[in-house]
This record gives sequence, C-alpha cells and structure tokens, in this order.
Amino acid sequence: MTHFPDQPLRHDPAAGHPLIHDGDGLTPEWLTAVLRAAGVLSDGAVTGVTQEPIGHGMLGLNLRLKLTYDGDASGAPERLVAKMAALGEESRESGASLNLYMRETRFYQELAPRIRTGLPRAFFADHSDDGRTFCLLFEDMAPARMGDQLEGCSVADARAAMKTAAALHAPLWEDPALPKMEWIDRSTVTALYQQTLPNYLPEFEKRMKHLLEPEAMNVAKGYAACIEKYFTLHAAPWTVSHQDYRLDNMMFDARGGALPLAVLDWQTFVPGPGALDVSYFNGAGLLPDDRRQHEESLARLYHEALQAQGVSDYSWAQCWHDYRLHAAHGLNMSIVGTAITTPTERGDRMLSTMVNRHARQMIDLGTLALIESA
Repeated sequence: MTHFPDQPLRHDPAAGHPLIHDGDGLTPEWLTAVLRAAGVLSDGAVTGVTQEPIGHGMLGLNLRLKLTYDGDASGAPERLVAKMAALGEESRESGASLNLYMRETRFYQELAPRIRTGLPRAFFADHSDDGRTFCLLFEDMAPARMGDQLEGCSVADARAAMKTAAALHAPLWEDPALPKMEWIDRSTVTALYQQTLPNYLPEFEKRMKHLLEPEAMNVAKGYAACIEKYFTLHAAPWTVSHQDYRLDNMMFDARGGALPLAVLDWQTFVPGPGALDVSYFNGAGLLPDDRRQHEESLARLYHEALQAQGVSDYSWAQCWHDYRLHAAHGLNMSIVGTAITTPTERGDRMLSTMVNRHARQMIDLGTLALIESA
C-alpha cells in the first residue's frame, strides 16, 4: 500500500526537487527525489517514466505518469498524475492573472489535509512567486470512470455528487479562518464576472449563436442586467466552494471503486455558498428532463448529508433558496470561461451546452425573479 505524506512537499532545489515548469521536468531523477522526500521510496530509484495526456483541462496540463524502478520500490506508486500550467499562452495568462494556479496549490497545501475524503492525495504541490508556474503531483485515482460534460450523467451519479459535496463542505463549514487567508482573493473573481460577462456577451452571442437555443440568450441578457445585484446576495453560511463542480472535474468509482467520487481541479475555489456547487452540478450535468424530475430531491439529499455530518444551523428552506439563487452561477462560469480560454471545438460545444442547460434551469427555478425581487 502506498504511503502518503501528511502535507504535500514544496520545492527544494537542494534536495533535488526544484519547481518544474512542464512535462520535460518530470525526469526520473526529479521523481526519485520527490518520492524519497515523501517517504514512499527508500533504496530504490525511478529509472523510467512515460507520459500520457489526460482529461480536457482548459487552463491546465494533466499528465498520467507510469514509473519503472530499480531496487527496492515496495510501497512506491506505479502511476502518478501531474498537473501544470496550460501550454496555450492565452489560457496560461488567464490562469496566472486570476491566481488560479496559486489558489489550487495552496488549497492542497493548507486545506485538503483537513478534508481528506473526495480528493486525490498529493505528494508535491508548489507554485512560483509570480503565480505563472505550478506543479501538483497526485496519486492516480484509476481505475475510475471519468465524467463527461457533453454526455451528461445519470441520476445515480448526481446522488453521488450530492453526498460528496456535503463531505467536502462540512469540515470547513463557516470556518472563521477562511476569510482571513490572504491568498484567497474573492473580490478579484467577483469583479471578473461583473465586468466580463456583460461586456463580452455580444461577442459570445456572435461566436456561439449557431450552438445556442433562443431562450438561452434571453436569460443571459436578463442576468447581465442584474449581475451586480446577484453578487450582493452571496450571504452566509460559507464554506470551501469548488465553483466548478461539474463532470469534467470528477472521477466516479475512483481507486477501483473504493471511493465513490473524487473531485479534481480546485483552482477556482473560493469561500462561498455550498448550495452553489450542487445547483451548478445539477444544472450542468443532468439532462433537462432528469433535472426537472429529480432536482429538489437531490438538493434535499445534499442538505440531509450536511446534517448527518454535523451542520445544524442551515435549514432546508435556506438551502433551497440558495440553490435556486445560485443556478445563475452556471452562466458566470460558461460565458466568462469562453472569454478567458483558448478556443477549441470541444470547448465551444461544452460551454454552449452548459449555457443552454443553465438557462433552462434558471427558467425552471425562477432565478431571475428571485434576484430581482430581493
């Protein structure tokens, strides 16, 4: 069984594991130094490494590593996953300017050890001072089933996502330390949405018109008119909110079925409402007919799971109100995501599909009326 350090390592050139910038830095020597420092490799050494790109990350590069060893490697991992900054310059600059790379690194350094479940364990996590470079080295959660944003998911998968969201949110529910962490700059993210979404909307419509349903743009324009008011309604209670809690960032039946769901890509997280994550997941991941039929029962499942883990000061009425309100977050992520990432064919199909699904959800839940009447 592989041993994991209590805290992920940080870069230490003197110990042979400096901060690396891309896949070329994942050498046998670097990996040997990291795994020895992490206490999982004693007398053996990594002698070979093969790399395979995985996932559909738009702001990061993800690689699966297969390792070969010489000497005693008992307890050392045969496979790892590395994550680094995006190769595309536009996406890399967006990730750096929004502190996404630093935020995900610090999440694994400081907060993930307090959550434990629902996350991959990290061997190494560090970033450069300017935030343009970072490296995360994780356990490989395979065999597992990757979520697919375009295909959507089953109601059974949505139930797993509700339970896992509660397990991720409960340990840091209303934690007083969260607002004091100077590296979490929520105001920058809020300003990005408030400024970019209304200004970019005409270009978004022009670029995506052939992929959008007519009512989607009507909802988007209505939301753009009240987006500033929406952000005044982000009331407590807050927790660690992933903010991009969707299928492309999830692995189901991870560790060969030992873990129902593992959640990846924490670069967008901020302190925020937990109900935002689950509303966003259901709006993005379920096909509209399934969502309409099961949405309220799924939200109740999340609320009940929170209560089972000790969250006692959050009523069902407040949870359902927050859920309906934060259906709007899907438009933040999908429209602004189009503006700040390098265009790809799959990316455009995914983001336009999300806009269509989230707009339908907002109509069904009366989200715009809820914002306007507040």
